[in-house]
Amino acid sequence: MPEGVADAAVRRGTAVEEQEWIARAFRDPVQRPSVRVWIYRRPALVLGCSARPGADLAKRALAKGMDLCVRPTGGGAVLAGRWLLGASVVLPAQDPFVVASIPGSFRWLGLAHATWLQDLGIAAHAVPAPVAFAGAALHWSCFGGLSHWEVEACGRKIVGLAQSRRRNGVLFSSGTLIEPPPWEMLCETLGRPGDEAAELASRTVSCAERLEEPAEAEALAQSLLDRLTPLTRGARPESSR
Repeated sequence: MPEGVADAAVRRGTAVEEQEWIARAFRDPVQRPSVRVWIYRRPALVLGCSARPGADLAKRALAKGMDLCVRPTGGGAVLAGRWLLGASVVLPAQDPFVVASIPGSFRWLGLAHATWLQDLGIAAHAVPAPVAFAGAALHWSCFGGLSHWEVEACGRKIVGLAQSRRRNGVLFSSGTLIEPPPWEMLCETLGRPGDEAAELASRTVSCAERLEEPAEAEALAQSLLDRLTPLTRGARPESSR
């Protein structure tokens, strides 16, 4: 494949396989963009890079039939599964989307997701600055708050973003809720109070809920890939509407 042309695909796999793909992508300096959109075959608890999961957490995850892994990006815990669509975008270190400001680097990705959701019929918007939800702080969960250029619909979070900068390149990641997640599973596995599951449900919304129809993961994954791939070839995202 010619240098500069994106390597892009939809993958049906596990969160562990996603992290293995990311690790392989950074073994050598990144020469061209790579994009993967992930449909998860089974549940997984995916922790931020600063987490140090112990044996007790691993046992609880195993008892619930969940994989447990740590991603290279920061932020709170993510509950992967059929309710989540993941995206991994690997770019060369000098790519134009990698600006000096880490929050500013998220702009293109947030706007791309917002435009994608708008085209599906969901009134979604990327927020340029963090938004604080009323109630308890849920910083331990990726979907407990809205950070720079993450995406909301009807005031509730629908897309979370993360990035990791390395010598060999830069990773941008996203997670889009396509169905309501089982927040109780996440809270029970992490030993969080049960009322936090209801709080997470009140702060989030999924594609299925906004479209009022079942989520077709394959179709959504392909449409997201079609939105992201041209951007990595030099196009620029539309402004949020």
